[in-house]
Amino acid sequence: MNWLAVATLSACGGAIVSVVAFCSDIFAWQQARRSAHSKRPRSLPPLKEYVDPWPDFVSLITRMALGVIAGLVFQSQVTTATAAIAVGASAPGLLSQLGPARTIKIQADEGTEHHAAPSIQLAEVEPSMTEEG
Repeated sequence: MNWLAVATLSACGGAIVSVVAFCSDIFAWQQARRSAHSKRPRSLPPLKEYVDPWPDFVSLITRMALGVIAGLVFQSQVTTATAAIAVGASAPGLLSQLGPARTIKIQADEGTEHHAAPSIQLAEVEPSMTEEG
C-alpha cells in the first residue's frame, strides 16, 4: 500500500475509536433518561452531563493524528486496509511501546586513569506500566 492510503486508513482507525467512545457516552445518557422516565422525576438529565463537545473533538483529532503517525511508522508491515485501520485504532498502545525501549548509560571504566574516556553501554530499561497495559 502507498503511504497516503496507509495514512488515511489509519487515521480512520483512530477516528473509529473516538466515535465508539462518543457513542457510549450517548448510550449512557439515553439509559439515564430512560431510568429517569420510569421514576417520573421533574427533570431529566441533560445531554451536557454526558457529552462535552470540545474535549471530544480534540480527542478525535489527537487519535487521528496518532493513527497517521502509527500508520507511517508501520507502513512496511501494513499490507491491507483492515491492517491499516487496526494500526490506527491501536496507535496509542503501539506508539507508547516504542519510546521506552532503550537508553544510553555512560559509565567510567574501573581501574583506568581519570582522563580516560568513559565507555558507552546500552542498558535495558523496564517499560513503565500504564493503565492500558
